[in-house]
Amino acid sequence: MASDPRGEWLALTEYPDLAGDWRRLQAQADGTPFTHWHWISTWLDHLPAQIVPRVFRVEDEQGLLALALAVDARERGNGRLFGRHSLRLQETGIEALDEISVEYSGLLTRRGGEVAAYAALFRALEQHWDGWRRFRISATADGPHIAAALSPGLHCYSVHTQPCYRVDLTRLRASGKGYMDSLKRNFRHHLRQSQRAYEAHGALQVEVAASIDSALAWLDELRILHERRWRSKGEEGAFAGGFFHAFHDTLVRKGLADGYVRMTRISAGPLVVGYLYNLYWRGTVYFYNCGLNYGALPRYDSPGSIALAACIQQCLDEGLDTFDFLAGAQPYKRRLSDHARTLEWIDVRRRGLAHDSERLIAQALGTATFGQPLALQTPTTSSSE
Repeated sequence: MASDPRGEWLALTEYPDLAGDWRRLQAQADGTPFTHWHWISTWLDHLPAQIVPRVFRVEDEQGLLALALAVDARERGNGRLFGRHSLRLQETGIEALDEISVEYSGLLTRRGGEVAAYAALFRALEQHWDGWRRFRISATADGPHIAAALSPGLHCYSVHTQPCYRVDLTRLRASGKGYMDSLKRNFRHHLRQSQRAYEAHGALQVEVAASIDSALAWLDELRILHERRWRSKGEEGAFAGGFFHAFHDTLVRKGLADGYVRMTRISAGPLVVGYLYNLYWRGTVYFYNCGLNYGALPRYDSPGSIALAACIQQCLDEGLDTFDFLAGAQPYKRRLSDHARTLEWIDVRRRGLAHDSERLIAQALGTATFGQPLALQTPTTSSSE
């Protein structure tokens, strides 16, 4: 009889070939841009010295099954009453460092071994790591695997959900329609009006940066437009934090050559409509951030919708499979997509007195600290048409 996969926690210093193992496993895993070694290694490069993640490693009879990185985040405030610390997958619990917003997080797992890998994670959490209050996995699509793997000694809760809107380019290509023709009539009419207004300056053009120098220059232009827009609302943009800026400067340098980073400029003649910062992995383009030239037109000024529509049409023409807007319920994402899935923020908690006490207090105070028990179900997918 095959034995259960064995999971262990290792210090980074105990794992000199983490990069090599991660890349080899990545080739055997479905993965996402946020579990890609480009993202992971950039995160490790820029974390402050006092934050040192631990490596979770799983092996089975075939060899390496799964890898992940978790941070021990000390509890503050009332949380200290119920555990010394929380554990976070690919996050730190520090807002200024977590602004890079990891999504589709989870274990990097050899394809087909997801439930076994999560079961090994939960065994290792119970047996080898004491005093933790909760284990947080943010913005994950792995809810069904996690629910199926949960051990009797643990509770699991979905504390937050967000739709993740997408465009199925393969299905759209099979229909024979262009992207804009596939949209609902009223919204399509609005986009056509905006398109004509921009094309008064020249034909719409979509360019993907071909060199690191141009990608970094466009990233800087994106940042300027991004900050201008947010400051007009009296808020700071994502690039206000030094960690965010340094992280993405490095990520662009690492990821441009192999197409992982797709820094895209959309223009109409000499007029820049905007810049899109996209990530690419296995046929899917993920819309991560943008800088848009608001106020360039006196009427029909819609740089975001026009830039995204032009970019999605280019992805359709390239033969790509999916365009993913990442998590968020913004109306423009719904209007520009044809279906959605759900990402969940999941907390795993130990059964016991501390858990029961905290839950009772949360119920008495009417807070939603615990969310809903995680259901064993297939990923939620819905049409937005």
